Amino acid sequence: MSDEFGVWAVTAPEVPALPQLDADLDCEIAIVGAGYTGLSTALHLAEDNQRCVVLEAHEPGWGASGRNTGWLEPNWWMKKPADIARLHGRDRGAELSRWVASGPELLDRWIARYDLRVEIERSGLVLATDRPEKSAELEVEARDWQALGVAHRYLDRTEVRRYVATDRYAGGIMLEGGATLNPLALSRELARACRTRGVEIFTRTPVGTIERQGSSWHLTTPRGIVRCRRLVLATDAYTRDLWPALAGSFASWHVAVIASEPYGRLRELLPGGAPFADLGMSNIFTLRRAADDRLVTTTFAPIRRSLSPAAVARPFMRKFNKIFPTAPAPRWSHVHFGEIGLSSDMMPRIAQIGPQACTAYGYSGTGMNLAMLIGGELSRLVQTDRVDASIYPVVPFEKFAVRGVLGLALRYVHAPLARHLVSRIA
Repeated sequence: MSDEFGVWAVTAPEVPALPQLDADLDCEIAIVGAGYTGLSTALHLAEDNQRCVVLEAHEPGWGASGRNTGWLEPNWWMKKPADIARLHGRDRGAELSRWVASGPELLDRWIARYDLRVEIERSGLVLATDRPEKSAELEVEARDWQALGVAHRYLDRTEVRRYVATDRYAGGIMLEGGATLNPLALSRELARACRTRGVEIFTRTPVGTIERQGSSWHLTTPRGIVRCRRLVLATDAYTRDLWPALAGSFASWHVAVIASEPYGRLRELLPGGAPFADLGMSNIFTLRRAADDRLVTTTFAPIRRSLSPAAVARPFMRKFNKIFPTAPAPRWSHVHFGEIGLSSDMMPRIAQIGPQACTAYGYSGTGMNLAMLIGGELSRLVQTDRVDASIYPVVPFEKFAVRGVLGLALRYVHAPLARHLVSRIA
């Protein structure tokens, strides 16, 4: 079955009843987008007793925040603490790496405070490699995390075998505190939490244009104009013509999320209970459990989206059959599609887009953890209009560097896409 949210709609709480804007509105702070970034910013503002309005074109989580695979990954993607220290200096780098590892703590506070219903699995996350040289790098990385007080730990070949039922992998890293959950549920529950703190959320209210007029921002919607003094643009990969300078600062990759019917062998394949990701990256290969022991994974989206879940899963199944040759094939029941906003170095960006206005974008596939944390930074930035109010660096817009990611695209996209096209012809 293919629909907007695939398997996540099966168990997510109902979307909160939210109004559509039908008149002009004046407010202090307006937030465009009700995904993790926008809702986290709104909730942080509300907890600081700041009133704000959220404008959403569809419903909470309609974009990447309701369509991803639900990994809460408290680390940097394709970066290590040592890389962050080289970029920002030792002390600043250490502060940033501790900050990125604190996402699960923030979510735990909100779960306790607002009784969020998100079906969270707190088993940690296992990332592994079949290359001995990469395994050695992971051992160094784990020591670097531990030196910062973060409990991520190295797994040797024997320890990886306790989490994934194969001898293929030379080593890995356990992201302690990492978790998986229903991403659509989190979006809807964050919207509910925002409402309990007095945040006004308008759905089915797309913003057509944004203009600065005098000392305020004017946002046009189909049924009214919103005038605000401060603005947060929180649309990431789903930004198109709304802010052209932002749209040119990242690229979009299309992905598909596939889920099986209940799969009884899944607990045997993941005996330690933790979700698993192969770091080889010549092919996306992840395994996680969802409600009723369903297997959920992701792959690059096919060009034709009318394919069945089983057809979309073919690139994944080729590697699955190599790693688990005796395991029966899952029966695929759900597929849905989404977009990832990529920055040129795979690091998120916070930027000012004008007087008392800011945005964040380019989460590069790790948006659940980073967007919730960056929401806190945007809330401080929009309140103070001072770049030093944010822990995470605030940078100017930059043109997306195609050359800088060409090799990355050839390595991580071209080969899997070519295999997928072959599978469609075969």
